[in-house]
Amino acid sequence: MGIIQACFNGETKLESFEEYFKVLGEMELPAKIKILHDHRESTPGMNPAELEAIADLLRKHLSKFEDVRIAYVSVSPKGIAMAMLLKDQLSMLKIKTEIFSEMESAIKWLNLYS
Repeated sequence: MGIIQACFNGETKLESFEEYFKVLGEMELPAKIKILHDHRESTPGMNPAELEAIADLLRKHLSKFEDVRIAYVSVSPKGIAMAMLLKDQLSMLKIKTEIFSEMESAIKWLNLYS
């Protein structure tokens, strides 16, 4: 399907995202990428202030791509709230982000992208 899928388990802290985005940025990928973040088995281990650092990581490691689409899947109210706050910051980076509670909806949204 051409989707990069990352599954997060347990408590997700800023350090997890630092390593993940570094690896993602070093991969040889097409100019347009689709990313599926599965956070259904994780709980956010960050505070809202750290979301700016995540946006900076995305800017640093994904700015070389022409178009980035990220689907975020979570069933945790705190995870969804954090994703909503991050989505606002990513809109300024022109990274398309949507938040879902079901995998099927997230995959469908990503596949609308060609």
